[in-house]
Amino acid sequence: MSGTGTAPAALLTGGGAPTVDTVVFDLDGTLVDTVPDIARAVNRALRAAGLPALTRAEVRGQVGFGGTALVRRALAKAGRDARPEQVAALQEAYLSAYAEEPVRESAVYPGAARLLDALRAAGLRLAVCTNKSGRITGPLMTALGLATRVDAVVTGDTLPVRKPDPGPVLHAVELAGGKRAMMVGDTLSDVRAARAAELPVVCVSFGYHEGDAARLGPDALITDYADFPAAVRSAGISLPAVL
Repeated sequence: MSGTGTAPAALLTGGGAPTVDTVVFDLDGTLVDTVPDIARAVNRALRAAGLPALTRAEVRGQVGFGGTALVRRALAKAGRDARPEQVAALQEAYLSAYAEEPVRESAVYPGAARLLDALRAAGLRLAVCTNKSGRITGPLMTALGLATRVDAVVTGDTLPVRKPDPGPVLHAVELAGGKRAMMVGDTLSDVRAARAAELPVVCVSFGYHEGDAARLGPDALITDYADFPAAVRSAGISLPAVL
């Protein structure tokens, strides 16, 4: 189930809507508000390179696409060409700064940890699929108490491709040992990855998307994790009866 091929029929939840056994979550903007720490780290790298800082709003708009997108946005803001060697150097400086202190202000969104515990108690398998670097994702999830709450983690450097390619999402389902999955995210990248994998997708309204989250076209939109079971079922996605 790895790679970028079409999702196996066992993963599809259309038609008879078999009960979902796996939920794949995005990380930044979905489970955790990470913008403050990302902005701090990337701006430290930019200052060292003599480049203008990014605002938190600018960072927020690029988070879902990974650190390279942040670096390219900073170079564009400075009116400089994004030469591969400069992008690589800035990316490494940013990641090094971030790795030194991945969690200063980052916080798990209200109700997210409680939902993960409820889903696992109901027998579902859980995975995180993020475009974030693996060297940051592990320490961040551990520090915030999320690492032990999921069965699998796929990061931006696990495979040669990233979301919106479906490969990482399908790989996360495979690693978690699931068969019938759904995605939870906050950006167009998440929605496109889920659609390409032929999985239903739920978006959170409080994430890092631009504009109205409903315009992303998810199967369901939630404003609070307490509403997750009802919103998912109203979208025709079948969950275990105990939820």
